[in-house]
Amino acid sequence: MTADGPEPGLVRDPAALRGALSRLNEARLAPERSFARLGSLLSGFEELANVLPGADRRPGEERRSDAAGALAELEALLAEPGAEGGAATLRGYLEPILDRLIEALLDHPERRLAVYGSLLPGENNHHHVATLAGRWLEGTVEGTLCDRGWAARQGYPGFVPGSSGDRVAVKVLESLALPDAWERLDAFEGEAYRRILAPVEMTSRTGAGGETVWRVCNIYELTDLARPARASDRDGAPA
Repeated sequence: MTADGPEPGLVRDPAALRGALSRLNEARLAPERSFARLGSLLSGFEELANVLPGADRRPGEERRSDAAGALAELEALLAEPGAEGGAATLRGYLEPILDRLIEALLDHPERRLAVYGSLLPGENNHHHVATLAGRWLEGTVEGTLCDRGWAARQGYPGFVPGSSGDRVAVKVLESLALPDAWERLDAFEGEAYRRILAPVEMTSRTGAGGETVWRVCNIYELTDLARPARASDRDGAPA
């Protein structure tokens, strides 16, 4: 793995992404093939299409945002007597399409993991990602570290996203092998941590100078199940 700088990213204004990423993180909490998940994916996709550069519209032209409403109407029609299986079929068809479109719009965040604690190179649990071929990049993410979660009992506070301006230093693993490793990594982190999407600030190293860009990455945040660490826990934390 190398420590080369990232290629120029797509995102120039992370604040514009907050609404879309919130919808996409909501979709991850909803059951697969549920109307809640599909609606969140569609809303997130619409917001991304509005804020990311390269959208197919003229300057000053507003993009219509009525697809979510149209989906609700279609869902209502499919829920009428005699169409019980239609809604589930629709969701099963649209979900993977939306997932792939969102991945493309965000430049494939499923290939990026921002780490800040025990998974970092040289730390206790780095072996869980050490075999994933790729490169490590420097960055920061908006939020704070709190002394909660099982990793905090090893001396590694957990991440809580925020918008106060506080920053947490991270290293981003970019790897084509990550999509096949998420199930294993999610199981390792456990219920005290949840994988979300967040914009990570980086510096591109193209040309003579540098440019600040943001890349959307996966990162593990603390959940409500993460209990505070105690001094007596330090020697008995799980591996």
